[in-house]
Amino acid sequence: MKILIVQTASAKIQKIARRLKEKLQDCDKNITVELWEESRRQIACADIRQAQADLFITFNLAGFEQCTLTGGVAFNLLDCKQIHFLLDAKLENEKYLARLLSISMFFYCADEAFYHLLMEKYPDLPYLKEMDGWEREGGEEGLEKNAETLCRAVREVAALCHLA
Repeated sequence: MKILIVQTASAKIQKIARRLKEKLQDCDKNITVELWEESRRQIACADIRQAQADLFITFNLAGFEQCTLTGGVAFNLLDCKQIHFLLDAKLENEKYLARLLSISMFFYCADEAFYHLLMEKYPDLPYLKEMDGWEREGGEEGLEKNAETLCRAVREVAALCHLA
């Protein structure tokens, strides 16, 4: 299984994405993980398609502002399963959750209150789940625990979609 993780220039997200990559590779030798940083230019859907990943992962709706000519969310056109981790309660691209979204998208919230708010505001999200065990603070120990929480979510989606 090939996994593509795209993350923003945020130092916090960079750390967790790197640790998630390590955990995924440690748990299964048949997994290939590529980590792309969106620091210089936005990563286009064409780049993601060309990577031919089975699973595509983003943080905090990065890239959702990419739209089709008809105004749809461009990520809907990707031919892979997607996990979008929502780690912050205030998301710059939250308005795109109100649009029609692909059933290949899985959203995971790190915050119980935000999870309930999203369920109420966007009842048509294809799949939304709260991540148990997410820690807002905690240094290296918290980073390790959070990477494990993300890894569990990835394994869950892989099993649901028969990717593993």
